[in-house]
Amino acid sequence: MLKTITKWFLYILAGLTVLTISFLIWYKGAINATYGEDTELVDHKAFATPQQLTAITNANVLSPDGQSMLLNQTIVLDKGKIISVGNNAEIPANAKMIDGQGKYVIPGLVDSHIHLHKSPNDLLLYVANGVTHIREMGGFPESLDYREEIEQGRIGPKLYVASPPINIKDYIEGKGFEFFSHHEAVQTLEQAEDKIRDYVDAGYDAIKTYHLDMPSYRAVNKLAAELGAHTVGHFPLDFTLDELKVTQQRELAHLEEIVSVLIREFGSINKKGSDNFYKHVQDRSQEIIDDILAKDITVNSVLLYMENIHDQFSDLEGKLRSVPIEYVNPALVEGTNLIPGFKVGWLPGFNQFEATSHSHEQDYKEYDVYWTAREKAHHILLEAMIERNVKIVAGSDTGGFLVVPGFALHKEIQSLNNGGMTPTQALATATSNPAELMKSDAGIIEAGKRADLVILNKNPLMDIKNTQTIDTVILNGKTFNRQKLDAMLEAVKEANNKSRKVNIDQYL
Repeated sequence: MLKTITKWFLYILAGLTVLTISFLIWYKGAINATYGEDTELVDHKAFATPQQLTAITNANVLSPDGQSMLLNQTIVLDKGKIISVGNNAEIPANAKMIDGQGKYVIPGLVDSHIHLHKSPNDLLLYVANGVTHIREMGGFPESLDYREEIEQGRIGPKLYVASPPINIKDYIEGKGFEFFSHHEAVQTLEQAEDKIRDYVDAGYDAIKTYHLDMPSYRAVNKLAAELGAHTVGHFPLDFTLDELKVTQQRELAHLEEIVSVLIREFGSINKKGSDNFYKHVQDRSQEIIDDILAKDITVNSVLLYMENIHDQFSDLEGKLRSVPIEYVNPALVEGTNLIPGFKVGWLPGFNQFEATSHSHEQDYKEYDVYWTAREKAHHILLEAMIERNVKIVAGSDTGGFLVVPGFALHKEIQSLNNGGMTPTQALATATSNPAELMKSDAGIIEAGKRADLVILNKNPLMDIKNTQTIDTVILNGKTFNRQKLDAMLEAVKEANNKSRKVNIDQYL
């Protein structure tokens, strides 16, 4: 009898194990599909373009200091580099000519915070929007492959890849989270240090920190500094702003990192009042900025994303109609809700920020106060940082809710302009500032720099919205005219439509 019970128990256990493993594999596949793994791919080879000896003549060119447009300039490009810039630059006889009369030439744009996920079609969206350099902050291993392919000639912006985010296991909400995500969960400080060494050896450009405890956070930054690796990411959940005086982290992944700590310091905004919270932010801002400047910390803006949250909460349908969602990986737009409470998607029913109660109900009013105050706190801090010349780079956090690859960077620098930056300052956050941060050979138009340029029809120093008036993009010395850029956009839209499971016509 005992043998029979034992046998059936083992059968049942084996069956449950198979079912569990099958579910986990299925669920992992569903998450990967949401990130774009099953979306039809565009044939990027159709847009292959050779480097050419090229001369742009009679153009208005952004000065190396980014403060003005130099008139009647000629730029000569060869083998992916800027050879010469000036009024009297000698034009080689066999150069391809581009008439820059009435045009404005700026460096290729840089989005300093994006998430490519598993959606390589996005690479074309960036190029079509004049974004010639992106910083991938999600750490998907595929991004290392894309980086290599781009270096070998694939059409795509230059790719900077941060490591998978590192978490302390006890700080991850929900058992098995590490299986469902690409985050790395470690249990000890030694494991965290081993991960850093692995990531440096694998060729990641930076170490991404996420939910660490304070000892691990400090150890990760210390070891990364010793290995010459750049750290970027989130503050620990128990981080206090006094830590800024001693931190070895040299870049914040979002302005939100500071806002989140200020909210923890202050307590309930609904109970204590928004005006009191704004005063708390203002009172703390100068000391925070003192420490940021003393430690030479660069801040990713990620302002548009935060501005979008309240809009999604108060009027998701209207907000969806305001962004070009037809270009976004359709599985991400459509979303998934395979586990109750775990929403990933943009549309109603899958969007984690949409209101779940009516405007007259108490919880709606409290969330409305919270999201409004959180957004305004960003603007208070931004204004103070602009006044004191904190190093800021434009990061869109593309891949997040209602942030469209390529298109979003233009909106991000518009948000920075609306938040108090001049057009000149806003443009620098997407050109020379990130170039300085990454020590790259782009971001400035002068001889010897990488030939990443955008030719515009209107002057962005007069109106920052003019960064959208793109006539031509030059990527590593390869020229893409407006016709080819439009073809890229159309190809991505067609691929998305073939993969779409939900009709989105009401939002177009």
